[in-house]
Amino acid sequence: MKPDVTTLGHRVEVVQSGEWWATTVPSLRGVFSQARHLDEVPAAACEAIALMLDVDPADVGPIDVRVQRQQGGAELLAG
Repeated sequence: MKPDVTTLGHRVEVVQSGEWWATTVPSLRGVFSQARHLDEVPAAACEAIALMLDVDPADVGPIDVRVQRQQGGAELLAG
């Protein structure tokens, strides 16, 4: 039985990568997407989630976008 994705919320983590916004959905391993503009992230993430869960994008529950601070090389090494 598939989860009720219409009420299940999805946290989407976003980081800027050059001129694009790269997205991941931590609760759904393997769900990645990208958008040219930050305001396009929810729709792009919704489509990626719908593809992974094999549901209509209109049935995907609320998207919670969290912009992540991009780490530089020194911060990654110190981590």
